[in-house]
Amino acid sequence: MRALPYSSPEQMARSTRVLLFGMLALLGLGTVMVYSATSIGQLRTAGPDAILRPLASHALKLLLALLGFLLALRVGPRQLFGAARWAWAGGIVLLVAVLLLGVERNGARRWFEVAGTSFQPSEVARVATILLLAAWMSAARDRVSQVWTGVCVPFLLVALPAGLVILEPDFGSAVFLLFMGVFVMWIGGARARHLMCAFLPAMAAAAILGWTHFGHFRTRLTTFMNPDADYQVRQALSALGSGGLLGQGLGNGTAKWGFLPESDDDFLFAVVGEELGLVGTAAVLALYALILWHGVRVLLGLRSRFGLVVGAGLLLQVVVQAVLNVAVVTAVAPNKGLPLPFVSAGGTSMVVLCISIGLLLGLARAPEEDPVLEARWATSLTHRGEPGA
Repeated sequence: MRALPYSSPEQMARSTRVLLFGMLALLGLGTVMVYSATSIGQLRTAGPDAILRPLASHALKLLLALLGFLLALRVGPRQLFGAARWAWAGGIVLLVAVLLLGVERNGARRWFEVAGTSFQPSEVARVATILLLAAWMSAARDRVSQVWTGVCVPFLLVALPAGLVILEPDFGSAVFLLFMGVFVMWIGGARARHLMCAFLPAMAAAAILGWTHFGHFRTRLTTFMNPDADYQVRQALSALGSGGLLGQGLGNGTAKWGFLPESDDDFLFAVVGEELGLVGTAAVLALYALILWHGVRVLLGLRSRFGLVVGAGLLLQVVVQAVLNVAVVTAVAPNKGLPLPFVSAGGTSMVVLCISIGLLLGLARAPEEDPVLEARWATSLTHRGEPGA
């Protein structure tokens, strides 16, 4: 399962500090860019007295995210392992509830809205699913090479929340969830050929369902094949191109003057490129690369099977979401509403991803193998007569 050597305690401590620096740097940059992207529109629509209102809203979300991060730091592997099934069940309840009680926007029902603040349950359900899969794969141990224990049961644990997310409808988040699930199963020891036999038919079925029953899915695919037909992507590429090497200067961009929709959220990377240029966008990408590199160094210091599997899932979701967001803004991938991690104005994403990094660093505080932890669910699986017990 582990082909690379363990990180030393000194290397691990250094990597945790660098990882924390990368997250805080992106959060700081995001606060500045969100203000830059929203100030003009707020000035035009609500007047000078309300120009700081979006910044105050973002600051509140940032405060909640940092509070969640600090609380997550205190969660040890045993507590995380024991809470996995309850977190997953809570995520399923939220996904069902949002289909019944959520706010509908543009034909999709994906959000709860309380006091003017929206909350997206699919973000929570993704992290909860990673936790449960990691717990299952670490408890099953040698049995993960079997089809039933290593693929069928965990794939059902992913398919249920992914199916509920598709019903919202939100195909992009469902595919993201399926991908993360397959990755966690693979890291946990499932055989790649078994995973492909489950993952590829599931993807094909989701694509057929989306094409035949959901018009927005067809629209996004057809516009991706012809980027000139997608106004939002055209404006994003124009903003990136006009930034040049050093950009037009912080606050001097024009895309946010109503030309680029979602300029403070899903397409904030384009505003960064316009105002800070290639240097600014390269700095953002370098910070994500820093998080990935030192996150892997932290993972290499974990002796616990559960810690390694869940930590890899928590880390990869941050990096993959960043790659997908940049790919959408640069017309490399179909348009999908995924915020740029730690940078965009999306409150749910910011809070959930900060908690994810907090959980990862919390695992680093207790890196040693815990026999009681690793045997707890394995014993219950044996008592229930799972195949291969």
